[in-house]
Amino acid sequence: MEASNAALLFFIIICFPFASSLLGTNLLSCNISMITSCSACLYFVPEPSQNFQQVADLFGTTSDMITEAIDNFLVTVNCSCDPSLGQFLAHINYKVKQGDTTDNISMKFQNFAVDLPKKKIFPGQIIRVGLVCGCVQRVQVVTYRVVMGDTLYIIGMRFNADLNQTSALNQIDDPSKIHTGEVIFVPAKDLQHLVSIDSGDPIDRKGSNFQHLRRLVTWIVAAVIVLTAIAAIIFLWFILRGKGKSVASIYGIKWLSCCLPRFYHSTALKTSTHHHTSFRDSEVLAVKSSSSEKVVVFTHYEICEATANFNASKKLGQGSCGAVYHGRLRGREVAIKQMKNTKSREFLAELNILCKVNHSNLIELTGYAAGGESLFLVYEFAQNGTLSDHLHGIHRKGFKPLSWTMRVQIALDAAKGLDYIHENTKPYFVHRDVKTSNILLDSCFRAKISDFGLVKLLEHSPEIGTATSKIVGTFGYLPPEYVRDGCVTPKNDVYAYGVVLMELITGKPALSRSSSDGNAENIEHRSLVSFMLSTLDASDDPGALLAQFVDPNLTYYQQDSLIQMALLAKACVDEDRYRRPDMHGIILRLSDILACSLEWEAATEQHSIQDLYPLTSSFSYSK
Repeated sequence: MEASNAALLFFIIICFPFASSLLGTNLLSCNISMITSCSACLYFVPEPSQNFQQVADLFGTTSDMITEAIDNFLVTVNCSCDPSLGQFLAHINYKVKQGDTTDNISMKFQNFAVDLPKKKIFPGQIIRVGLVCGCVQRVQVVTYRVVMGDTLYIIGMRFNADLNQTSALNQIDDPSKIHTGEVIFVPAKDLQHLVSIDSGDPIDRKGSNFQHLRRLVTWIVAAVIVLTAIAAIIFLWFILRGKGKSVASIYGIKWLSCCLPRFYHSTALKTSTHHHTSFRDSEVLAVKSSSSEKVVVFTHYEICEATANFNASKKLGQGSCGAVYHGRLRGREVAIKQMKNTKSREFLAELNILCKVNHSNLIELTGYAAGGESLFLVYEFAQNGTLSDHLHGIHRKGFKPLSWTMRVQIALDAAKGLDYIHENTKPYFVHRDVKTSNILLDSCFRAKISDFGLVKLLEHSPEIGTATSKIVGTFGYLPPEYVRDGCVTPKNDVYAYGVVLMELITGKPALSRSSSDGNAENIEHRSLVSFMLSTLDASDDPGALLAQFVDPNLTYYQQDSLIQMALLAKACVDEDRYRRPDMHGIILRLSDILACSLEWEAATEQHSIQDLYPLTSSFSYSK
């Protein structure tokens, strides 16, 4: 078994680098430097078929501007501040080839190309391409894309760069946390040790003989690696097939399912129509394991086709990280979130979480894609939209009101989803953006938590939590200790969940705008929490007051159950986080409320309408 484990680890190392092109490409602001132009370098890794002259032709430069560095190239470019962007770029001219798209042009430049034309391009056309670069006084900045196993220390050693200066230049708070595929600007003090100088060597390193030899060696090494990887997979498959185990189950980790290759699938998937095959285009890096559906990488063309080129009629909504569209991919109805490539951290956070979790009350990730200047996440489609639409946009959307038992069931579903990420994952997660617009409803009105772009990982016990200097989330749902001290614990989600319970009861949003004197200039925001707490604390008999503030669209409900849910909501938004219940305790209380509500609903079918509790409502924040 030790041999199979070693083979598996070897395979992970082989397949994981494909994920590098997912990350967005950052640009360096002109504000960091006193100079506006300089000579900078790009660390370019050539394709096996590319020789020295072909790389020079690609960058539209001469051979003396390219230096061979051991196994790669340092391409010298004229870097300057782009006044329209306020960021450093090196602009070159590129002649469009037959079959070129902006996507594969970007891939030719290894995603260093960011300023590409938005309009359709044609063969023979000369286009202006912007390459990411940087300028800093007294050092030469190298644009470098992180590979598997890199750390800032290793990168600094390679380019003779100061660790603190590199961290400051890239605004990296924690030097240990850099991502594969991320662009790093390295302030290199000396590049001479990288250059392959072999004095007295009769071989011309730029000549065809040397290039032919290097290509031959490269192909031999590549063939050995591929054959070894295939042999390891076949070996593992036969071992695990006999024991009834999946590859991922050996280590009990599900993230492994995100980096296995396409040929591991039992069902062939539609291949890309593009000639250039890459991670961005058609590499499928996920499989169906024993505990998850397969997660695939779709082509940019498929995304555009599914959304009718992002037609407004396909748009489902707009979130903080991007727009969401409805579409159909490979025969399946899906929701597609489009994000700018500057949102790569949020993109990777959500991808990382949804690759690891598997729960019926968490939205399922179907796949992902990247193309142009966008990143895409593809989810299962929730036929009934968001809970927010059913509470706050019922007339605009033409929905029927949610019944009382449906509301309790939705609350219970959402609690189960949050409990799963709080208690049943390692490391633990805090969602940090729980709200009605992030609770989706499927065809049976069962709730699913979505939008994990702001998730915070807790390395230690959930009770210990962590601190952050950047406050994220949605006003109206943020607990006081988070706003005040940046304290992140699962009780943050409990507070936001309490606000959701209040919305289910009242039908009102977390924040409401009102004017006490009718003057539009004197608009005030009042939180639902402050209003509900003042209502619940105003009387020893909260039921009498609550009856006035229940959602007008909630025609009939059971009073006792409603009071219990209101008191639970009050406990969730307690100012002292230690007095708030955890999600497991909330599930137990909601299960009792749901059982009582279902019994009441069954009983009402056997009694006349006079036995039902009628609703009168005069809800107003301005009172």
